[in-house]
Amino acid sequence: MKLYELVGKDKTQGFSPYVWRARMALAHKGLEVEMVPLTFSEIPKLPIANAKTVPILEHNGGFITDSWDIAIFLEDNFPDKPSLFGGDAGKAYANFFNFVSFYNLIVPLFQALVYDIFQELNECDQDYFRASREARLGKSLEEAHENQLQNLDIFRKQLWPYNMTLKSQEFLGGNEPTYVDYIMYGMFQWARGVSALPLVSEDDLLCGWREKMDNLYGGLGQVIKTRS
Repeated sequence: MKLYELVGKDKTQGFSPYVWRARMALAHKGLEVEMVPLTFSEIPKLPIANAKTVPILEHNGGFITDSWDIAIFLEDNFPDKPSLFGGDAGKAYANFFNFVSFYNLIVPLFQALVYDIFQELNECDQDYFRASREARLGKSLEEAHENQLQNLDIFRKQLWPYNMTLKSQEFLGGNEPTYVDYIMYGMFQWARGVSALPLVSEDDLLCGWREKMDNLYGGLGQVIKTRS
């Protein structure tokens, strides 16, 4: 089993939030996986029709793309392993959070991080990244960077429901981590992998939650170096 991940100059620092969802889901299931680092320019060269993004999970000669589809594949094909969702209700909530988090959390965080991501890429990938992301943003990367702190503030303001949730339970999924936790954790790994921006203060319950997530599965998340 192989999981293809996105890297920049340092191939040990896979920073895609979606790959981290899949990576944590595989660890949750207790499945061993070989990580395959790819730069932006290498992804289209894969022998997969229209391959443009990661994660991509390769298993028994087949390929599963999209982090949500990978989670469903793991849940359906390894039912004897710990559940990622804890039942149908948990799966429905994770699906809901998957969509809600995109607009409320990932979009402002992307705008806060986009210039930092650009700085972490190999020169051969920077032109592609600039052209594609500036078209998406409707502004230059430098203009986005000027509003970095404002976008970070928007992201932080959206975190209050999750801080409140953690007042009464250990993880967003309850007493044990579920796929909802991996969706959120992927964002923190994304930021940690490309930027020194602190997403939360030490007083936030999400800060303690992140430390718990870092220590799961033998400290898997700690492979990402904290920027300074």
